[in-house]
Amino acid sequence: MKGRDIPASPARLELENVSASYNGRPALSGVTFQAPHGSQVAIVGPNGAGKSTLFKVLVGLLPLQSGHILIHGQPLGQHKDCVAYVPQREEVDWRFPVTVADVVMMGRYNRQGWFGRPSAADRAAVRRCLEQLAIADLADRSIGELSGGQQQRVFLARALTQEPHILLLDEPFTGVDATTQEATLDLLDALRQQGVTTLVSTHDLSLAARRFEYVLLLNREMVAFGPPAEALSARAIQTAFGGRVLFVDGVAVVDDCCR
Repeated sequence: MKGRDIPASPARLELENVSASYNGRPALSGVTFQAPHGSQVAIVGPNGAGKSTLFKVLVGLLPLQSGHILIHGQPLGQHKDCVAYVPQREEVDWRFPVTVADVVMMGRYNRQGWFGRPSAADRAAVRRCLEQLAIADLADRSIGELSGGQQQRVFLARALTQEPHILLLDEPFTGVDATTQEATLDLLDALRQQGVTTLVSTHDLSLAARRFEYVLLLNREMVAFGPPAEALSARAIQTAFGGRVLFVDGVAVVDDCCR
């Protein structure tokens, strides 16, 4: 997958001693890890652990207080459209009068400029991504008329039109049907074959263990990072979630109060 102004080196993601605040309160402290090129990483932790803050730092919506972030071995912000971000559904105003096709086209704005007109390549990219997410028949529908699962697919399609090297999904499985969840996981597998690195925040420890190569266990600080068998040890989970996690037959069960 080729983008503009992108070096040929693999899109590994490197964080060193990253700290950030949200609304004036410390949200991340000293986070250090490396996500290999094309890897799938589950970001797991309780509410308030800094998962969304981490994503917003990675797309420049929040400034770093300290630390360094490198993509392709170069500082964050050097690569146009390299990182695509799908926020939580609750952060979006679904009453905004815009069609599905319009939303997906927003992923091409950095190529057009805010006052530019979509090119044939832009329109082709939108069609391709709508078809890839099986929502081409919804192109002319208002975004506010769709189900939660359909809205999630629209925002995934918007992210894909950026042709990103790194894709960030913030709680993509919350409030969606099983079909959409499985379609999203299948999409992540397809993107891995294209060398796209994906970071997905989730509360679902079982899903993180079964479907992801790496797990970052987070609670403002990094508790653990590595393959699921290492990162999701009983001790690490207890450290991250405290008394809000139970172990039933060796399986971690997170209490609903932390969701």
